[in-house]
Formats: sequence, C-alpha cells, structure tokens
Amino acid sequence: MTGGLPYRLLLLACLFVGGLSACAGSPPPPSPPSAPLPGPLATQVQALRAEGERWLLRGDLARADESFQAARRMAESLDDGKGLTQVLNDLGRVAMERGLASQALHWHRRAVKSAELLSDPALLLESLTALGAAEHLAGRLSEAERRYEEALQLSRQVGDRAAEAVLFNNVGLLYRAKGDVLQAEDYFRRALDLNHALGAAEAEASNHVNLGLLAEARKELDRAEQEYERALELDKAAERRAAIAGDLLRLGRIAALQGFPDRGAVYAERAYRGYLAQDDTKQAEAALRQAVEFAARSGRKDDVARLEAEWAGRSKPRPIP
Repeated sequence: MTGGLPYRLLLLACLFVGGLSACAGSPPPPSPPSAPLPGPLATQVQALRAEGERWLLRGDLARADESFQAARRMAESLDDGKGLTQVLNDLGRVAMERGLASQALHWHRRAVKSAELLSDPALLLESLTALGAAEHLAGRLSEAERRYEEALQLSRQVGDRAAEAVLFNNVGLLYRAKGDVLQAEDYFRRALDLNHALGAAEAEASNHVNLGLLAEARKELDRAEQEYERALELDKAAERRAAIAGDLLRLGRIAALQGFPDRGAVYAERAYRGYLAQDDTKQAEAALRQAVEFAARSGRKDDVARLEAEWAGRSKPRPIP
C-alpha cells in the first residue's frame, strides 16, 4: 500500500507490490495439463508484459495499459493460463494507479479465478494480495481484511516470507485506514523486521515511510524524521529515484513543521530537481510549490524569485499559486 491510497502499500505488486479468512466455497477442479506452448508466441506475452512494466515505471499509464492489453489478448489466444493470470494482475495495477477501483476489482477478481483454476499457489497468493489492495482502494475494508487473512494463511503454507511481509505492511495500512494506530504500527514493525531479515531493502524503506507517517500524524516529528531519513538511505542504496524524491519531500515537510522552513526549502528543491530529472512534471511542480512556500516563509526572497523565474522559463508554464 504508493497520494490517495499510500502506494507503498502495494508496492510493488502490491508493495503496490503490496490479507484473509477461508474461501467461501471450494475452488473449482484444476484444469487438465496443457500442451507446451510454442516458444516464439509464448515469449511475446512476457515481452509485452515487460514493455508494459517499463511504461508503468515511467508513469505512462496509457501505454502501459496498451501493452498489457496486447499481452492479455496474446495469452488468451494461446490459452496460456499462467501468462493470462499475470497480465490480469498487471491490468489491475494500472487501474489502481489511475484510482479506478471498480476496474481494478474486475481484473484482480478474474486473476483470482484463473489462479484457482490453475491450482497455482504462488499465482493465487499474488492475486489474492492484489485483490485485497483493490478492495482497500474501493473502501471495502472488511472484504480487504478477509482477503489479506486468506492470503496470509496461504503465504505461510507455501513458506513465502517475502509475500508475508508485503501482507503485514498492507494489513498495517488497513488498520491505519480504520484509525487503529497501535495495530497499524504493530503490523508495520512486523513487516519491517521480516524485510530486514530477508535483506529486502526496498520493502524495508516502504515500511519506514509508513512508520514515519504514523509518527508525523501523532506530532512525533523527531521520530518521523528518523524514519524518513532511514527510508532515504535505503532508497538511495537501491537507486529508487522516484522514492528518493518522495523521501526528500517528506523530510522538507518535517523540517518546516519543526520550525526550520529554510531547511525545508532545501529539501523540497532537491525533490524538485529529482522529479524534473525523471520528467515527472506534475510531481516536480508540487515540489516546487513547497520549496517556494518554505523559502518565502523563511524570508529568502532571492530564492523565491529564482525558483519562480526558473519555472516561468520552462515550456508551457503555469503560475505558482
């Protein structure tokens, strides 16, 4: 669970990559084994998925959706059950990035059914986790909780500790949405401990961000700063550029809340530069607004003028409110 639903939630696949009770009824009987798929066409499904993933990482949701839809059609034409299930989850992720809860539910429900037909525990675990996140996005918290409980049971059956850590994180986000801060922190720390033991630095950074958000909400600013600093350290080590910029923006906000808007302006400008370097104009503009606000608050008129002039010099500028 990375605005809106905290998407470090999913994660990844739900870290955006990303738990349930027992299924309501027995799963359908497994499909008979299929014949080996032709190599060239079968590999196109995965090639199209990889293409979609690249567009998704660049923030181009329209092209990511096109690539995943092409992969879906190819998988369906080949009766490639595994590839199709994976692509259905890909399409659900795009829908979630767009904030389209009903579409995300549609794709992830199909993925769960497909994984059940294949009797593939790994695919079912992935699909259940993604469906739980979509239900969370749709505001169906009770359904999401049941889904996560079921997925947690399955993760323990198959011994997938990484998936268990994702689910701990997502359950924490669920409790935070319910206003149960103590339970949320408990699950975030479970996820953190497990990710640290697994050496999953990227996921661990997400856990630190979520713990920082809890601390910030409780006005524990020094603790929030420590959590965000640790997240930044881990994200830098993993070279996660978008996450680095987000960490800098949060640190800037904390600095301003601590009474140091001049330091906040420096952090925000660093985030602005990071977003610009990734061609993320929307986030760059938001970071620039924060940098200008903090610079103005600290009386740094020259910096305000410099940043405003720089933005005005860009193509098709919009005035900074």
